[in-house]
Amino acid sequence: MLQAGERASWPELESDADADVLVIGGGITGALAAWRLAGAGLDTVLLDRREVGQGSTAASTALLQYELDTPLLALREMVGSDRADGAYRASAAAFDQLEGILDELGEPAGFARRQSLYLARARDELPALRRECDARAELGIAVEFLDRQSLRNRFGIERPGALLSSLGGEVDAYRLTLRLAEAAAALGARIRSGAGSEVVSLQGGTPTVARTASGHVVRARSAVFATGYEFAPCLPPRAALLLSTYAVATAPVALSEPWPGRALIWETARPYLYLRTIGDGRVVIGGADEPFADAERRDALLEAKTAQLIESARALFPSLALEPDCAWAGVFAETPDGLPYIGAVPGMENVHGSLAYGGNGITFAVVAADILLGLCRDGSHPHAALFGFDRPARG
Repeated sequence: MLQAGERASWPELESDADADVLVIGGGITGALAAWRLAGAGLDTVLLDRREVGQGSTAASTALLQYELDTPLLALREMVGSDRADGAYRASAAAFDQLEGILDELGEPAGFARRQSLYLARARDELPALRRECDARAELGIAVEFLDRQSLRNRFGIERPGALLSSLGGEVDAYRLTLRLAEAAAALGARIRSGAGSEVVSLQGGTPTVARTASGHVVRARSAVFATGYEFAPCLPPRAALLLSTYAVATAPVALSEPWPGRALIWETARPYLYLRTIGDGRVVIGGADEPFADAERRDALLEAKTAQLIESARALFPSLALEPDCAWAGVFAETPDGLPYIGAVPGMENVHGSLAYGGNGITFAVVAADILLGLCRDGSHPHAALFGFDRPARG
């Protein structure tokens, strides 16, 4: 979620350029990739038609989860056990990687570790939730099943049961993106933003050739799309669904009880409700997704969706005086299996993508940075096969 008082400005692209890698997109995914690439000694150019961090990153509610929207057992059925287990392990490992990144930047960016509480909506979901708990535990993930009584005693929430994971967190995504861009520039990356820096065409090959709205050309050995849902031509047909989503931040409230540890909260229902806290005592509530991406239609629902989200949160925590302070809406992409697309873009030589993250954009941005560095520098990475564009798209 965009915080007041901070904004970065970078010049537009003013001439043709040559580089080792062109990164297209200046959100957290692109900024993190550019930082890793520049840090590895690759001459890097990053282009964005907006200011850095002003796309989906500025609207992110910034829940950090290892968990995918698709449960582990369901994902195994969709893509096989090896790929599903590897994706969950990579996502879990991203937390330690992110802490290392923040230490290296010398920028905490509001990061804090939190527990993650996954709530069942109905009693008949509990057997599957217990099996899910066992499957995750087999991967070495610290997770606990809570029955109704345990959930009530520990969190004051009335639901049939839940999974409680020790691995979760929160971060100021916009602030982190600004710091990553600054650090990438200090390492030699050329960051250019604004309308004239928009990439209007890209030709794969050796080199890849990008043309911008200002008429300039960037030639690079490799190109990386880090544009979230906005570059649909990169995706296989029907590989991602665009949805509108809603969020509200409340006025500050006293959170010492009944919200132990300020755990992240989300639920099995689809579309699901999710909540997290901010340091000043505000609660961020999100969800109420709709299966369309039309901006006018989406924004027309904002008032009603705000009321719906507040009502749902009050039902979980009736003792909290939750009142809306600000609300917003956005668009995100959801893949059939809940996994992002990270890897070589089919039919585009030396072009890679890092796209369609669903609810785990920041966590998977960390994973993607490693994969993209390997692909651009060495042509391979051990995790590339987990998230490739060519995987079976079964939903």
